[in-house]
Amino acid sequence: MSSLLIRDALIIPGTPDGAPPFTGWLRVEGAVIAGLGPGEPPDPTADRAVDGCERALIPGLVNAHAHSHSSLTRGSAEGLPLEGWLRVLEAEQRRLTEEEAHTAALATYGEMLLGGTSAVLDMCLHPRAALRAAAETGIRAVVAPYVADAKPFAPTLEATERLLGDPETAGGRCRVWVGLHDLESCSDRQIAAGAALAARHTVGLHLHCAETESSVARTLARTGRRPVSHLAHLGALGPRTLLAHCVHLDGAERARLAESGTRAVHCPQANLKLGSGVAPVPELLAAGVPVALGTDGAKANNGLDLFEAMKFASLIPKGLRRDPALLSPAEILALATRNGAAALGVPAGMLAPGRCADLVLVRLDRFHLQPATPETIGTNLVHAARASDVDLVMVDGRIVVEGGALLTVDGNAVRLQAARIGRRLMDSCRS
Repeated sequence: MSSLLIRDALIIPGTPDGAPPFTGWLRVEGAVIAGLGPGEPPDPTADRAVDGCERALIPGLVNAHAHSHSSLTRGSAEGLPLEGWLRVLEAEQRRLTEEEAHTAALATYGEMLLGGTSAVLDMCLHPRAALRAAAETGIRAVVAPYVADAKPFAPTLEATERLLGDPETAGGRCRVWVGLHDLESCSDRQIAAGAALAARHTVGLHLHCAETESSVARTLARTGRRPVSHLAHLGALGPRTLLAHCVHLDGAERARLAESGTRAVHCPQANLKLGSGVAPVPELLAAGVPVALGTDGAKANNGLDLFEAMKFASLIPKGLRRDPALLSPAEILALATRNGAAALGVPAGMLAPGRCADLVLVRLDRFHLQPATPETIGTNLVHAARASDVDLVMVDGRIVVEGGALLTVDGNAVRLQAARIGRRLMDSCRS
């Protein structure tokens, strides 16, 4: 498709200047947004026209922290704190084959696309399987292999280096970063080597950080430093580093992240479900730390719906700090779009000329989104919209979801296969 025109949509640009919503048009040429504006388009011709009436047009959502292999056994290992939960998950991970990981990634990316997520950072066990699934489903993916030298089943840093040397992963819609699990499952030598590898290939570095109080205590006891200080000591901070969770950081650590340009990913539901705590997002933002939004894996969250994650991210700090004005709908939407795209190094996350054509049409002909006006649409998208409201998803100028249906893979076949594998994994771990 060389050109596409969306007309009569309620457009939420999501630009840093806070441009207000308006009813109008947006034109896509190839893989980029060519123009947009209120009212009628100056040039009504296009290879295809899409009626945006009773639809909101928003930037594609960005899930900045997920684990595709975790989708196979959601609903198991309930009621456990992170450390106990990880023991169950890792028993399953040891048994996961490359082909089963491919099915898990297809299921994960399919679920995400149907819910309006156009891009994902997937910290996974079988990166080539994930890259293959991303190519098939059409999602924009950054794959960060789940490296940890304390976990024998995890991929190695040497395998990541070979993957980074593959011309097919050097750029484009599907890319590879360096992934390191965390400070306590990776040796200091491995963390330093991973940071150096990411710098050498000019790619991102992704780790879990300060997810629980016990993990912070272990790092402090082992090194005499808190997690952010120790990551700085190992050369692992900087503008291309993305740290998941950051629940238990003190003020000095927040300042150090901001000073170094390091980014954070907030995963509100997973942190609540596993009893890890609540990330201090208002304080992170106030300190100047760029924050993106993620779901974590489906086993830690039970869902991959970023609309739901936005609602949690909005409501939790309001309740904790007894301040209903904290984190406006525009700020929350930015976590899930513009900030996530910047974290992944993708020129998307907003509706503006020259940006990647990653965009979503959300159905507004639903009771729970009324009234759908320029004045109410921001808060209603954050606090009332659901993944099931998504009507159309475009990634890189290609429509991959239309009429609420996945166009790129046979979703029903993937679902049945994923369910079969999930039952096998859970049964094998019980035996």
